[in-house]
Amino acid sequence: MNVVDKPKQAKGPKDPLAGEIIDCDVHAVLPGGLQTVFPYLDRATRQRLETKGVGVGHSALSPRLAVPNGGHAIRPDAKTPDGGPGGSDPGYMVEDLIEPHGIKAAVCTCIQGGALATVLAGPDESVSLCRAFNDYFLQEWKLKDKGPIRHGMVVPTQIPEEAAKEIERIGDEPGIAAVFMPLLNIPMGNRHYHPIYAAAQEKGLPILLHVTGTENVYHGSPVIAGGWPESYAERYCSLSQVGEANLISLVFSGVLERFPELKVLFVEFGCSWVLPTMWRMDKAWRGVRFDVPWVKKSPIDYINEHVKLSTQPLDEPADPSQLKAMVDLIGDHLLCFATDYPHWDNDMPGQSLRMLSDESRRRIFVENAQQVLRL
Repeated sequence: MNVVDKPKQAKGPKDPLAGEIIDCDVHAVLPGGLQTVFPYLDRATRQRLETKGVGVGHSALSPRLAVPNGGHAIRPDAKTPDGGPGGSDPGYMVEDLIEPHGIKAAVCTCIQGGALATVLAGPDESVSLCRAFNDYFLQEWKLKDKGPIRHGMVVPTQIPEEAAKEIERIGDEPGIAAVFMPLLNIPMGNRHYHPIYAAAQEKGLPILLHVTGTENVYHGSPVIAGGWPESYAERYCSLSQVGEANLISLVFSGVLERFPELKVLFVEFGCSWVLPTMWRMDKAWRGVRFDVPWVKKSPIDYINEHVKLSTQPLDEPADPSQLKAMVDLIGDHLLCFATDYPHWDNDMPGQSLRMLSDESRRRIFVENAQQVLRL
């Protein structure tokens, strides 16, 4: 069946952990494009953007890489009662996702804001836009009330000092669960990001990494090895390279030694790649420790102490026992459950990782997120 013609999905089986589940990846969407946040912009930036006549769509992907779902990733059957895109109405998000699936807390990131924070807006514009996006969701979605929806505040990574100021400004708000740090084509171990890490550590907030749709499409965004993908499928299968390269950079640069309380959550990069990556990193560290003397213990130890990865997109072999074996090898302590709602390739709780033990599922669906996110 074509994705576009897919009927509304059934809610799926009730999960044994219903009422406790923490979803690390839900997407908030502006219902009316960029104009939605104009009331929260300073006058100069608003006039500048109005004069330019710019907007923002649901995705930053070009037609070459457009999702086979009407051109964007949002499920048609997740549209709101008033016809808005899925993810644009917090009330309907509770009705369609949170309550039926027993989700206690859902951490929302806005990919539109992430794309503008990195390459779709200029440096000064990105500072004002990130502030406006954060204020819009905190105010309009009433996230200060500590309901089930929490916010991954977006920061302007083009100017890390300004990103740190934004963390200082709203980092204590009860609705903030993490710092969504959209990546530039600068490895995350680079000193460029140190002000962001320092501010996040000070506030007790984890760094949340997520793709923005700009990867390998625009100059200045992270690139995928080997060149420009020719199709959506090729790009989709290659995006884990961005996560892998940045995890390696994060550890070998010494960031996790310099910022000992920092936590990092890799979201929507998948997780199966982390196992061979950890093995290779440990081998390299033991063989050439003189090359990175600031890395004082095995990379595996740093990852175990500081890093979590979302389960989505979950790589599912035909034989479920092989997926269980992979999770056992990775370690269930590294994984956090994520739906990726309202995207068409989402994973719902009652249908995910059912072959694992009750103890393992509880760690992945509840406890690990509690350790890394500020909930």
